[in-house]
Amino acid sequence: MNSITRIVILAAAAATVFACARNAQPGVDSADSATTGGGQSIVGVRWMWVSTLTPVERIEVTDPENYTLRLLPDGRAEVRFDCNRGGGNYTIEGNALSLGPLASTRKACPDGSQDALFQRHLENVSSWFLMDDDLFLEMPMDSGTMRFRGADND
Repeated sequence: MNSITRIVILAAAAATVFACARNAQPGVDSADSATTGGGQSIVGVRWMWVSTLTPVERIEVTDPENYTLRLLPDGRAEVRFDCNRGGGNYTIEGNALSLGPLASTRKACPDGSQDALFQRHLENVSSWFLMDDDLFLEMPMDSGTMRFRGADND
């Protein structure tokens, strides 16, 4: 798929998401608004963090299966932070997404763990989009984009 086709598909998906958001009741968080125009939902899927791209670096996740996120339909998020588990609340309105604050167990993970970085990035997320079955979580002001793959899509 070439880049122009991807842009057209993303624009169509964004228009659908924004149209759904306009029809939602103000202030009501809805898992239904976390779907694409094709009906694919980000809720209920276990997502593995695979990378983050910032203006200054590309962060590759060493063990994606140790860094997972699942948004539950009731507004709770389940998160695996390497050797720790935790979660918190989330809200979705259209393509806007807010996570946290997030809490986790406090076991000491091995050297090289990306647990603190993962939690910090998640708590800064402001929006989401899907492309090629991957979930992208964007941080504000172009400060970074986290990329996730569905854990069952390996």
